[in-house]
Amino acid sequence: MLKPAKLRKIASNIESESIKHYLNDLGVLSIRERELQGIERLVRHFIDEQVPLKFFYIGYSMPKISKEFDLLAFDQMHRVVNIELKSQADYDEEKIRKQLINNKYYLSHVAKEIKLFTYNSDSDIIYTLTEQDELEATDISSTPLFLASEFYRILATFDSIDVGNLDSLFKVNLYLVSPFRETHAFLEGAYLLSQQQQVLQNNILTISDSGFYAVNVPSGNGKALMLYDTVKKLSKNNTVLIVHVGKLNAAQSSLRRNYDWKIIPIRQFMKKIKSKKLQNFDYIFIDEAQNLSVKNINTIRKYFQEHLHLAYIFLIGDKLRIE
Repeated sequence: MLKPAKLRKIASNIESESIKHYLNDLGVLSIRERELQGIERLVRHFIDEQVPLKFFYIGYSMPKISKEFDLLAFDQMHRVVNIELKSQADYDEEKIRKQLINNKYYLSHVAKEIKLFTYNSDSDIIYTLTEQDELEATDISSTPLFLASEFYRILATFDSIDVGNLDSLFKVNLYLVSPFRETHAFLEGAYLLSQQQQVLQNNILTISDSGFYAVNVPSGNGKALMLYDTVKKLSKNNTVLIVHVGKLNAAQSSLRRNYDWKIIPIRQFMKKIKSKKLQNFDYIFIDEAQNLSVKNINTIRKYFQEHLHLAYIFLIGDKLRIE
């Protein structure tokens, strides 16, 4: 379990071998040297020793979601301060903005009030988000500038506490939206893809040649959300069909009936192929493809070998064995 740290203790012992033992005892098992240096440079600005800078969780990683925060501090009012650490003077500001927006989404589930910052130790600039999610930069290179900053005001008055095991706050089910169980939240975009889901989606979206592709997605990795989000993105400029290997569930039927999603069961899809009455689509996703029979795979393959120019065909499933 990750325990909170005293930033002043880290800053004052950064050159000491004992700091590694201190961090290990807290459960901080992997931290880059430049992040330690960033903490040291940040703490150096707080010349007033009355600002304790204690109870900061370092490098907390959310279970199963691959989401990590550099620094987090909580108080009894259910408020949270998040500080991300950068060390490249010309670091892309748009990446900073997107990261803070992403952090805001995850933290909004566990805190009533969120303060988001990024500290670039090379440029000595603090970034934060406006209410319109625009990036705002503050130069803190001099003591007067630092003391006048909102960042200092917030940290100087923030009474952080030890909240115990963060995993009990960041419960996975708060973030894993299902397009079937939470259809409204899905359609409203009230979710973010995990890093693994983003990689899978990017692999699909960056394919440039139409053809026949198999995409293995291990079970328990949010396949449905990744697939349906991909379809939602592609449908803005393309015709997209989802083929479900099995019967449609209530949510799939609702998406088709009420929101004009093109979703059909495998039996209907095979009938259209055999009768050659399948309309043209830019993209076709066959979900749960591991349950396809060899006969169906061969029929689908033969059909699209003659019509490859019509679509990108993706077989999505777990442990696919398609030669």
